[in-house]
Amino acid sequence: TLWYSILRYNIVSAVMPNMSYDAVCLGNHEFDDGPEGLVPFLLKMQEANIPVLGTNLNTSMDPVFQEANITLPKSVVYNISGMKVAVLGVVTTETITIARPGGVQILPEAESINDEINRLKQEQQVSVFILVSHVGFDVDQTLAAQCPDLDLIVGGHTNTFLYTGDPPVEVTPEGPYPYVYNRTDGTRCLIVQDYRFGMFLGYLEIEINENGNITRWSGNPILLSQNYSQDETMLANLQPYKEIVDAAVRKVVGSSKVLLEADKKLCRHKECNSVNLMADSFFAYYANRISPVKDAWSIVNAAVVNGGIARDSIHQKQNVTLGDLLGAMPYDSDLVVMNISGYALLRMFEYSVENFTWYPDLNGKFLQVSGARVVYNFSRPNSCRVMSLKVLCANCSVPVYEDVVDTKNYSIVTTAFIANGGDGFKFDESVTKRTDGVSAFDVYTQYFTK
Repeated sequence: TLWYSILRYNIVSAVMPNMSYDAVCLGNHEFDDGPEGLVPFLLKMQEANIPVLGTNLNTSMDPVFQEANITLPKSVVYNISGMKVAVLGVVTTETITIARPGGVQILPEAESINDEINRLKQEQQVSVFILVSHVGFDVDQTLAAQCPDLDLIVGGHTNTFLYTGDPPVEVTPEGPYPYVYNRTDGTRCLIVQDYRFGMFLGYLEIEINENGNITRWSGNPILLSQNYSQDETMLANLQPYKEIVDAAVRKVVGSSKVLLEADKKLCRHKECNSVNLMADSFFAYYANRISPVKDAWSIVNAAVVNGGIARDSIHQKQNVTLGDLLGAMPYDSDLVVMNISGYALLRMFEYSVENFTWYPDLNGKFLQVSGARVVYNFSRPNSCRVMSLKVLCANCSVPVYEDVVDTKNYSIVTTAFIANGGDGFKFDESVTKRTDGVSAFDVYTQYFTK
């Protein structure tokens, strides 16, 4: 949201202590700003006595966590009416490629869950196990199968809407609430999610017998409509932050005579002008620098960025605000210049359309470009789809598009997210990277303002 884009962890850590959380797990977006952006939030949660669970996280090797002396519990155990109930929390292993975990190890979910459950059973005789997850509804079902002691999964990541009966709004449920996963041994695991953007409050009542088995349940997501009054204390606490956000989002930075499309599904499947504009801004930032090579017009050949960087479209209007730009590009990253061989660059473009599908998915690796021209043939198999790839010459006085040659080296601008392996991009040691620490969003904003 715009609130997070402007205020980062500060707004989250200001609100959560007042919401009576017993336990929480991290999601992939908590790692968007790296450990250096996550640890201050965790310190605030520690002050508020809110357990942040990391069942499949190993933070011991990360220097930021080490310096702050922060460790995450793998579980928390509650005694409810004489019965021991454990809550565990896992984050998707996709975080390794779609965020910036730094030195934090993200371990396989099922193995980590089963290891912790076995420890709790042996050391504390726990009989009921609840998992808070950020792995997606499909993976939740896999975990229900692979972790036979799990009784309930409270999930996220895919924003899945589950509902029993007719929902109060026009959102089509993807299954009943709760979804019941029946195992072959006769046991079951309940799975719930409550959609997105705080539209619903998940609500589930369960009855557990003396053997620790869930025998009865009821509930449905509650629509947080205007029928519910707002909390005056919370509103008062939010007011100073609201003033900061309001002032920031109202700042006019330019105008647009065209619709700048940034729908996340569109930009992950085909060229879209909004992300092209972002790539143009990155390319221009470096192309405008003076080259040490005589008569060279640019120090870079092209800019590439993943389609997943985009979120909201910017509509045609005279007054485009900072809020509009933040909505289009909510996740910032430093710019990086890679010195890369033509062969490695070709492999990069091949990977961007590996397993390509026109159907909506969560994959954001499809590359948008500036200073490059690429032709794909999707009827061909993986690794054979790039029919031609051209980039602008850099060490020339008149820029022209030239075929990429395997044995030549090229200077390509991208984001630190991509350069560091985001969305699964991989580069060997022959690819060198340098950065000035300049913010991609700042460059985009300055370019748009011009």
